[in-house]
Amino acid sequence: DMRCLAYSPNGKLVATGGDDGKVKIWDTKSWFCFVTFSDHTAPVTGITFAPNGLSVVTSSLDGTVRAFDLIRYRNYRTLVPPEPVQLGCVALDAGGEIVAAGSVDHFDIYVWSLQTGKVLDVLSGHEGPVASLAFSPTSQVLASASWDHTARVWDTFEGRPHRESLVHGTDCVAVAWKPDGSELCCAALDGTLNFWDPDDGVLLATIEGANDISGGRYASD
Repeated sequence: DMRCLAYSPNGKLVATGGDDGKVKIWDTKSWFCFVTFSDHTAPVTGITFAPNGLSVVTSSLDGTVRAFDLIRYRNYRTLVPPEPVQLGCVALDAGGEIVAAGSVDHFDIYVWSLQTGKVLDVLSGHEGPVASLAFSPTSQVLASASWDHTARVWDTFEGRPHRESLVHGTDCVAVAWKPDGSELCCAALDGTLNFWDPDDGVLLATIEGANDISGGRYASD
């Protein structure tokens, strides 16, 4: 099975990660897979392109984050947490310099410098597996979603919650930023999308999506 995928910034490539631990790069014009990386030893759980489109960064249940060079086709950086953990998601900041990955067993978020490979910080506070991470498009503020029913916003330079926790009624499974960084959307296990003001921690709106994602509906419904 394929677990994750990402488009390159120019839309010419798609990168996929699978349960077989392989990372594949596909050409969207010919639909041909022109390179496969087999460095991971467990399922690939997250994948993202660098802003310049010249590399991809992946996370895996093998406890590593790896960066792959799409010019020389090699694994040029391997990032390892201070302790053995399984990593379930990965995010790269808008400058392509800071990498974050979330743990599914220790519930921490690890932050590295991609240039040096050194651990910059360990963000602790979640009480359940970290399901999704996303950096703000306009700053190095990091949002995380967890099965502990919260989404959190972190200042990656200060290593503490940047705002109050955004509390939901059920597990949080994904987070995404509005392109201007002014809003944060969190998807919850009950099928709702919750829109938050990340500065004030105020819930702005909710979309009830449970009926739309249930089975047995026609395309015209």
